[in-house]
Amino acid sequence: MINHNEDTKHAISVAAYLLAEKRITFDKLCWMLAERHLYFQNEFQKADEGSILQIAAEIYKTSPSYDILCWLISEIDLTLKRNNYGGHPKPYFIL
Repeated sequence: MINHNEDTKHAISVAAYLLAEKRITFDKLCWMLAERHLYFQNEFQKADEGSILQIAAEIYKTSPSYDILCWLISEIDLTLKRNNYGGHPKPYFIL
């Protein structure tokens, strides 16, 4: 995890809370985190569904808490937004 200042931690916490309030299934959260992980690994390109499924299954097997998944997804999304998507087009998974 990245070392964030207090304002950033608060923004991530709020975003994670709002994500958790959507009551997205655990499986879907694993998929969302895998999607974002592969987006970076593939140098800001969309990954194929098979690769996402494989990483999502690995995440699922580690049994992270629901809150941790929401935090990590929110951390990635906020980091992308604050860095103007690294000069790339807005990712397909960011609403």
